[in-house]
Amino acid sequence: MLWEELTVFEKSLLLGSLLGDGTIARTRSKSIPKQGLQYREHFSVKQMEYREWKLSIAPRIFEGIKVRSTGTSAELFSRKDDLFTWLWTQCYENRKKHIPIHLLEDCTHPVFLLALYLDDGSLSLTKSRRSKLNQMIITPHIYLYLQAFYPDELEVLSDFIYRSFHHQFVLSRRSDGHFFTLRIQKTEESIRFLNDFSPYAYAIPSMRKKLDWDYRLQLERENHLDMTVIASKAKNDYTPEEIDYIIQAKNSGLTDESIAKYLNRTYWSVVYKWQDIKKNHLKESEFVYVY
Repeated sequence: MLWEELTVFEKSLLLGSLLGDGTIARTRSKSIPKQGLQYREHFSVKQMEYREWKLSIAPRIFEGIKVRSTGTSAELFSRKDDLFTWLWTQCYENRKKHIPIHLLEDCTHPVFLLALYLDDGSLSLTKSRRSKLNQMIITPHIYLYLQAFYPDELEVLSDFIYRSFHHQFVLSRRSDGHFFTLRIQKTEESIRFLNDFSPYAYAIPSMRKKLDWDYRLQLERENHLDMTVIASKAKNDYTPEEIDYIIQAKNSGLTDESIAKYLNRTYWSVVYKWQDIKKNHLKESEFVYVY
């Protein structure tokens, strides 16, 4: 099978999966097997439904699922084919996986981004309490944990995602891999991302917590019955200049009150923004993720 013989949907799913949890198995022998190489994707059996969905929608690519003897993990695999031998040459250099920039434009179906997100992304939540009002504010964040790739590759990928799917991801610092991953910066953008992909929750119910924002918010309300749980709404986003000013002002010892007065913002707005800056701009690795 050739790359050119695949549909846009198949190309998008395959490359999105390959950049996520997938890999192309290379034999220890120096020679390529006559029947070609093989795609493999290891996963926890807790995610079996998701991989069964992949198998069902792309039977020309994936051949089956094998559960390991431990019973806790499994593998989605393809048949051996020259297609994967060719993809190995496009995606690997010195046995290290890279983003094949030249193939991205062939993968414009949204399932490309969906596979990236369900394989290697998360919906993480920031929870802020307003004790006097007995409220908890829930803020969603969308991350793609692609720190195995170089920043320049991620920048190209981010641009492709924005042009093709209209979702803006930015580089975000990490302490592992090549020190950067991708995240959606704005709250309303995170919610729009989830709303765009929420229909897939009906096809993959086990992924509903990760895809359906209204459902996830309802779960948080059920877990905090003693409080009023609301979703955060960013009415006035902070500009990059304002963020730089807050960082400089805090380093200079200025109070939140004086910063708020200078920026014409409320005191609590500055307090919450400083928490966000510390977690997502200055010390990304210390952010607590809620899956």
